[in-house]
Amino acid sequence: MVANLNQETLTAMNLKLLAVQRTVAGRWWNFKNVISPFSRLWLILDGRAVVAHHGRKFVLQPGQLHLVPPFTIHDCSCSRRLDHYHLHFVARLPTGVDLLSLLDFDFAQAAPADAIEHFRRLEALFPERKLPCFDPNRNEYRRFPVEAEQVSGKTSPVDGFEANSRIGLLLTPFLNSAQEHEGAHARATRLFLSVQEFIHARMHEKILLADLAGVARLHPTYFSDRFKELVGVRPLEYLMLRRIERAQYLLLTSRASVKEIAGAVGISDSAYFSRVFRELCRVAPSDYRAAHTG
Repeated sequence: MVANLNQETLTAMNLKLLAVQRTVAGRWWNFKNVISPFSRLWLILDGRAVVAHHGRKFVLQPGQLHLVPPFTIHDCSCSRRLDHYHLHFVARLPTGVDLLSLLDFDFAQAAPADAIEHFRRLEALFPERKLPCFDPNRNEYRRFPVEAEQVSGKTSPVDGFEANSRIGLLLTPFLNSAQEHEGAHARATRLFLSVQEFIHARMHEKILLADLAGVARLHPTYFSDRFKELVGVRPLEYLMLRRIERAQYLLLTSRASVKEIAGAVGISDSAYFSRVFRELCRVAPSDYRAAHTG
């Protein structure tokens, strides 16, 4: 079982199915530098392909599940044919952070015997949940996650319950191999959950150190020191990290201007926003969008 991942965390996870379908890919399935704000789960039925991420190359083979977490830059290529099911989904905590971004796990797993039945049933439950296209550089693909989440929110409770149960079973082999990594998000989620939730709910607003300290019910100076000691960065540094990561999501999924996105994440000065974005992401916001959306 996952280290430090308790039942409360798993229960709080909000799964949303964005797309599920069976596809036979060919040589056209050849994309570089792909990054998306959702997870991809593939069940390989026949053929083979290669996907590269986290500094490794993985051969996709029949009988295998492969999971690519959100915001993971990856390349994929198929030399001949790949018959597979693919599932696109999010697994967010109340803090707005995706659970799978907090974990390290084995990305390739042997598929359980009932995996294909779960995919078939999910496709039967949501026959309309298809990708608008397969090219991640096209605008309709870029807008798809936001539109799909809106549709997902209208799912009937019973269908949603079944879908979440089946996705959970498909994720179980990965969770069994997982370890919570020591990134700032994992530490903040574990130690300052209420602060994480406050940031998520009010990111578009001006937030002061005193506001975050008040949520933690600590004196601002003591809170800042304690947060730094336990999380590794100061609270306002962490807040900025969350703002920039939200901006990455908006750059990938919307056509809003850089100035509009800066305002949406609570930074009124777009020039300052661009400067901080460049410092943290090593690229300007407009270049980040161009590199990952075509």
